Amino acid sequence: MGRPNHTNRNSKPILEKEYKILKSYINGLDTFETTKVKWLRSVELLFLSGLRVSEILSLRIVDINLGIENSELSVFVKKQKMIRHIPLSDKSISVLKRLIRNEDDEDSYFIHKRNSKRGNLNHIGFTKDFNQLIHFVLGKDYSSHSFRKGLITQMSMKGINPKITQSFIGHKNVTTTLNYYKPTVEDVRECLVRWLSQLAQIN
Repeated sequence: MGRPNHTNRNSKPILEKEYKILKSYINGLDTFETTKVKWLRSVELLFLSGLRVSEILSLRIVDINLGIENSELSVFVKKQKMIRHIPLSDKSISVLKRLIRNEDDEDSYFIHKRNSKRGNLNHIGFTKDFNQLIHFVLGKDYSSHSFRKGLITQMSMKGINPKITQSFIGHKNVTTTLNYYKPTVEDVRECLVRWLSQLAQIN
């Protein structure tokens, strides 16, 4: 299956600043509460996990509860016919608990149709609508794919081994992962300062 329209692989990364701006805008929307919940759940889970849109739309409440219980979210990836295991931090678990606080139907989808909690959303239509929201709030340089790019950027900036990032994000090869991160001059400077500082401690 090809990439949905309105999705830009070359988009800018969504980091903490953009995430907070997007979340603040959604919280202030004058719309159906179910619509706000849909967008907030999408933003939170994409930012925390680096999952693809199609992957978060496949999750049911039972999957979220199991993830909370095991501190690990398991997601089937159709594209690669495999199960991804996403470790959850205490903060991630706290966020997920808050997002499903009033849910009592384990068979309902985590992100669902407005009039049917057991109704699965089409990921192409959802992605188009979600990207329109992101474009309006953050600009045309951002898209739903920016969340994955943002997580890869954060992991790279923290010096995490690219092979670990590749495994976590679910890429087939590390080249794809490396192509997502475009270090700025400031990123390079900070990395070198950190490395020289560590070298000085050894000597």
